[in-house]
Amino acid sequence: MIRSKDRDGQPLRSVICRRCGLVWTDPRLPPDEVRAFYAHEYRLAYKGAYEPRPRQQYRNARTASDRIARLGTVIRPGLRILDVGAGSGEVVYLLRALGCAATGIEPNEAYANYAAATLGLPVACGFYQDAAVDPGSLDVVTMFHTVEHLEDPATVIRKAADWLTPGGTLAIEVPNVEAVCQQPHQQFHRGHLYHFNLTTLAALLVQAGFVVADTYTSPDGGNIAVTGRWSGQAPPAAGFEAPANYAHVAGVLRRHTIWRHVRSVHPWVRPLRKLASRIEEWRQVSRYASSTAMLDAVAGGMRPAAGAGRRA
Repeated sequence: MIRSKDRDGQPLRSVICRRCGLVWTDPRLPPDEVRAFYAHEYRLAYKGAYEPRPRQQYRNARTASDRIARLGTVIRPGLRILDVGAGSGEVVYLLRALGCAATGIEPNEAYANYAAATLGLPVACGFYQDAAVDPGSLDVVTMFHTVEHLEDPATVIRKAADWLTPGGTLAIEVPNVEAVCQQPHQQFHRGHLYHFNLTTLAALLVQAGFVVADTYTSPDGGNIAVTGRWSGQAPPAAGFEAPANYAHVAGVLRRHTIWRHVRSVHPWVRPLRKLASRIEEWRQVSRYASSTAMLDAVAGGMRPAAGAGRRA
């Protein structure tokens, strides 16, 4: 066991695999309770609202724009794209503005309804198991901050492989278990069932038959992303083992203490950056009469460019 409480101080047991370094919550709620939590409670518990506030939606749109830009030439007009865990629809909206045939699926009823009713997007309410997708019918599948919430991440990756054409792209972004930009006690909460670093996230794709095309770490180290191309071939039979990665991740978590954190730049610089971002968000939101006008403005400023983070 590496942690015993969540960020709210409630009991939450987090453990690490000694063979590969993957971290997960153990025990977890039964699958039906997990589905009920995400369908009805998660957005309210995590964001404090059933629908995104204008300031939050602007932030989501800017983040979505950055994620799409990092995919570079992978994104082209006419591509068939599914965003799994679409939230309030910003990724789908911007992709459609670029001429892609983008759709989404979102488990939370309130957010899925907002994306469909308010933004007019083809975002269905449901879990990835509910997605009505024909085999080999998609060019790109995106999962931004989705996989860490799932009871069985390997299954959804195999499902994405089934949806994709050979050579199709799967793009995944998750929080980084190695992140030290936040306080240690804020790292784990009941909404995240799994915790990855680049090694375990890349292995998740490889074990499903993908070839890793690109990896990314955000400038503050808080998020990681892996882009894979579907090989069209059966995945390797052997399981994944990386004991050196276990030693590395365990060491990072062990050294990430309150004392080390307060001696770093993060507790001093991070709040200032957040304040500056909030001020800019309020300033931008005040300029637009509607959510769609705001999203159109973000879409109009999109450029095909690489991200500013570290690439491996």
